[in-house]
Amino acid sequence: MSFHQVSQQLYQQTYSVLQNSSKDYGLRFIDRLVLAESALRLLANRIERSSRGLRDQNLFRDQKLHKQFNDLAIMTKNGQRASLLGDTRMVPYLTEAEIEKVRSGLTLIKPVDSDELGIKQIWIALNFNENTPDAGILMAELHPETLWEFENIGINQLLVLTDVGQSWFSSLPNTFLPKPLLTEFLNKFSGNFNHKLGNEDYLGGFWQAPLGNMFASPHIIIVQAQPKSVALNAIDFFTKIYPPLVLLTVLIVAFLSTKLIAKYLSPLSVLKKATERVAEGQFDYQVDIKSKDEFETLGDSFNEMTSRLRSQFEIQSTMAEIDRQILSLLNADEIVETALTRLPGIMFSDLISIAKFDADKQFIKAVHTRRNNQHFDLLDQSLELTAEELADLQNKQGGVLEVESHDDLPVYLKLLKLTGNWHFMIIPVVINENVSATISFAYQQNTPISKELKTIARNFGDRIAVALSNAAWEEKLFHQAHFDGLTGLPNRLVLNDRLQQEIARAKRDSKQLAVLFLDLDRFKNVNDSLGHAAGDALLKQIAEHLSNSIRTTDLVVRMSGDEFVVLITDIDNPALINKIAGKVLKAVDTTTVVAGQSVKSTASMGIAIYPIDAETSEDLLKHADSAMYYAKNDGRANFRFYSAEMTETALENIKLEHELRTAISKGEIIVYYQPKFDSGKQIIGAEALIRWNHSELGMISPAKFIPIAEQSMLIVEIGRWMLEQVCEFVKSFINLGIEPVPISVNISGVEFDRPDIVIKTAEILKRTRVNPDFIELELTENVAIGNRELCIERMHQLKALGLRLAMDDFGTGFSSLSYLQDLPLDVLKIDQHFIRELETGINSQAIVRAILALADGLHMKVIAEGVETEAQLIFLQEHQCQFFQGFLFSRPIPASQFVQLLLEKQPISA
Repeated sequence: MSFHQVSQQLYQQTYSVLQNSSKDYGLRFIDRLVLAESALRLLANRIERSSRGLRDQNLFRDQKLHKQFNDLAIMTKNGQRASLLGDTRMVPYLTEAEIEKVRSGLTLIKPVDSDELGIKQIWIALNFNENTPDAGILMAELHPETLWEFENIGINQLLVLTDVGQSWFSSLPNTFLPKPLLTEFLNKFSGNFNHKLGNEDYLGGFWQAPLGNMFASPHIIIVQAQPKSVALNAIDFFTKIYPPLVLLTVLIVAFLSTKLIAKYLSPLSVLKKATERVAEGQFDYQVDIKSKDEFETLGDSFNEMTSRLRSQFEIQSTMAEIDRQILSLLNADEIVETALTRLPGIMFSDLISIAKFDADKQFIKAVHTRRNNQHFDLLDQSLELTAEELADLQNKQGGVLEVESHDDLPVYLKLLKLTGNWHFMIIPVVINENVSATISFAYQQNTPISKELKTIARNFGDRIAVALSNAAWEEKLFHQAHFDGLTGLPNRLVLNDRLQQEIARAKRDSKQLAVLFLDLDRFKNVNDSLGHAAGDALLKQIAEHLSNSIRTTDLVVRMSGDEFVVLITDIDNPALINKIAGKVLKAVDTTTVVAGQSVKSTASMGIAIYPIDAETSEDLLKHADSAMYYAKNDGRANFRFYSAEMTETALENIKLEHELRTAISKGEIIVYYQPKFDSGKQIIGAEALIRWNHSELGMISPAKFIPIAEQSMLIVEIGRWMLEQVCEFVKSFINLGIEPVPISVNISGVEFDRPDIVIKTAEILKRTRVNPDFIELELTENVAIGNRELCIERMHQLKALGLRLAMDDFGTGFSSLSYLQDLPLDVLKIDQHFIRELETGINSQAIVRAILALADGLHMKVIAEGVETEAQLIFLQEHQCQFFQGFLFSRPIPASQFVQLLLEKQPISA
């Protein structure tokens, strides 16, 4: 019975070790993919920042890059592939579905057949530019030795397959998995098996790694197996030794009992009882026979045998416990406590000490010691290690270091302050090729330490290294999952959990709490003008200011991009909300130096209060977000409290957006034209203006639906449709016998920022066959102050199509004069705000005169828009403004009326 129990225990221990090893491999495999993704993103950023781009070969000579990747390739938006390091023919094709996943922002893991049997080539693909999906796809083939690490598997066999049964890696390439076993792998998250693979029986464990949660990839199943003969070597030894020994004992007892039953009845009874105890698993049971004959010798042998068995089982039990902790414990301190408690008895040491290091900064973080069953923590502050001490430990990786007390002891042993003669055996614990800790066994008697004991100690050191590494990895994963990688602030997961807890507490205590939703004002301009590195630096400083501005009971969270949330709890007095909100806005309202430039930062903030505005975390965040947009529309750098009317407006906008999506096909979107005139009141052109004639609501103001179109990206479709309508309209002039005049079309910032703006515009010109000399594109000044180099290049490309370019609303933006002279503009349009105030505002008159003089110096035409009175017209004419647009001349009119004006060719009266 006991033999069967021992066998089952060894079986279960083997299964547990293999299953845990599979999970450990799976976690490290995901880690390697994450590191590869980060390296590839870093390379993409470096390529983008390089002035030579992909032609800069220095970017691809990094040795670390070559160790990590076999090949690098780029796939253009047209599907063309090009290898950066090898043969383009070896670069795999991506399916349309895979390309769409990458463009959506996911990182693709793609397996490809290779020449090496049983091993797939693994490619990783991601957007070349995260913000511009059409910029292309950057791909890399992962180095198989770095990816699979099969040299670290040891005697285990490794299989990696997807959750649909596709094999990615197999150290048994010629072995087919039995169908029942494969079905078990695919239907369970984890488990173990005892099955024949090929010609040999194997014991194994498997674990499903959730790769699909992090990448565009199926989940994978990690399988590790050992030949049954190797895994159960211990039980085979036990099978050979234990039964003959028991049989020998029984025969001796039987023989002696028949011959000397009277004389040896007592020792025989003792041995019989001891045998029963051992059979029950009590290996610490000892017999005491003083017969000075064969029974005494037999008793001594029996005691020695049970001592060895007890030691072996204690070692196996401790190893099994540490193995369980490798994947079950997240706290490194618990792993250390287990080692301090269990190892001294196994290693027969008088003292054990575990020192934790920070190898990068070369200091000791903590020292834990156990002596005489008492635990001591010896270090309250960091203590420096010498380079020589670290080098000695580094050189003993995979071995042990022996030191005598009369030697010059390293600092982590001097801390023990032991007196007398001591002999030390030190085990370096290495994690990621760095010495992270030491396990020191101290012996008062200077007796040689056996090779077997050193091997056992080293084995424990390796196991503890894995356990500590996994604990550190679990802690790292937890931090990555719950904290923002850039600012270190808690993320959305922490906010949702904390907000639900605080709502429950506020409900119980009849208190209020507030959610403050912040969005940085004009943060996009910082990224566009100074670069994303500068934007990141600003975000980190803003996060620090926010953290310093709140109470310890409150919470600051980075939601995404330039959005932050502040959670205010324990509100007894509503006035406290206004006070904290003002303090938070003041903390953001700073001038910070980033990338050598002074940057003024402000934020718009929306506030929602529990339970006044909402009673759930989702609604509180949604309402605070809505209020934030109202604060931004009110001029930024302020805060607004949520009100129910905001939700009604939001619902109305959602309805309008839905109806706007079908407005073009329904014929509800129409184009009006507002003529432009010269000083003689002759028509010299027109501006095309969009109108929405809703079937139920009638004419809807562009001021209402254009922001909705821009926010929903419908402005791109509407803008292209409008440009094509204008081109067809201009082309129709020839058929009507009308001399064409230039027609201007407004281009929104959303349209101009798209990489395909030039290509799509060229396609429309080609399709309509219009003369581009009569098409003018109007850009607002704010559009032109983004990425300077890209803006200038894109405007030159549009000019190369033969188009005219005008800057609309000039004077309201922030562009510098030095920048303006680099823009290939034909026309400046003075913003109507300045025209309206010409009769009353001295400043506006000065600005208009300055714009007219500036345009004359740059040889640009000037159009004054919004001219409504004769006084305004007279002032403009007196200062040599020659072209006008406004209600004084004509309101926006339908296309048919504009054609009629052109046919009449008559000046119209004011």
